[in-house]
Amino acid sequence: MLTLQQWRPKSKLEVPETPLTRAKFPVIDAHNHLRSVTDAAELVDKMDAFNIATIVDLDGTYHGGFDAQMKKLVEPYPDRFRVLCQVDMDQIDDPDFGRNMARHIEECVKRGAAGVKFHKTMVGLKARDKDGHYVKPDDERLRPIFEQAAKLDVPVLIHVADPVAFFEPTDENNERYEELFEHPTWTYYNVGTPGFYELLEAQERMLEQNRETTFVVAHIGSYAENLAAVSKMLDRHPNMYVDTAERIAELGRQPYSSRDFIMKYADRVLYGTDLVPNAHNTSYNYRFFETKDEYFPYNTLEEHNQGRWMIYGIYLPDDVLHKVYVDNAKKLFFKNR
Repeated sequence: MLTLQQWRPKSKLEVPETPLTRAKFPVIDAHNHLRSVTDAAELVDKMDAFNIATIVDLDGTYHGGFDAQMKKLVEPYPDRFRVLCQVDMDQIDDPDFGRNMARHIEECVKRGAAGVKFHKTMVGLKARDKDGHYVKPDDERLRPIFEQAAKLDVPVLIHVADPVAFFEPTDENNERYEELFEHPTWTYYNVGTPGFYELLEAQERMLEQNRETTFVVAHIGSYAENLAAVSKMLDRHPNMYVDTAERIAELGRQPYSSRDFIMKYADRVLYGTDLVPNAHNTSYNYRFFETKDEYFPYNTLEEHNQGRWMIYGIYLPDDVLHKVYVDNAKKLFFKNR
């Protein structure tokens, strides 16, 4: 008998397929992590092959990471990469934390930073202060950082919550059972972290309290499973944008809702992948945004199996596609060029 991990069903559905290796327009991937890249020239060759004009790298970490990424990527290829800087959450208990981090951001922007990145480990799910309290995105100690970003006119790209299923029991009802079985440390169920809806409430307070700051709330505003809820957030908070990084699996299984959502918020959705480009993850992304293809994979099971389902294309019109692929990211991440 086969185990679930061994099962690799092949669909017998006969429908048109549109394999795409190049995007219709030179895209800006506004959400990626390039710290593991050792050969920038090789990456640029891949970008050329897949018609990726620019990648926004989020790995400008505090302890030398920003300078290292700038030297590795931006210095040799200034038109192909943008780097976001990060702050040091280990200093959260320092009375001068906000002032020191605001000064750090200003220095990074002077050296070419295109914005500020907050990882989920920095707000909500990992970082804690000396009293053991999790630092959530509405923490007052973060306000000077957000205010500095607004003053410098650079966006804050923030990852607040993970998929809803990660906060539920890893049992027979969990649609991401295989993913959590392979990565048991990814669950937040009953481990003491803030709950999913608690994080979303803190996210909304952050947006409300910092209305002058532009936020890109990663992964479809933290809630790709519920586009109606994200729509309400976007309506309430004009300073909020979202990116699509690692969420075509969610968007592609609700193609009607996804198409309506992106058409309505075409000026506030940024293309992102979260993945160093390869033939699979670029082609499936392009097929989702550009074609009417039905029932195709969002990634290979070997690369990242989020859930055992297929997706459908949403065939965006050219004007909307160009905004998602290019214009929105250019508006936010190329201000200080």
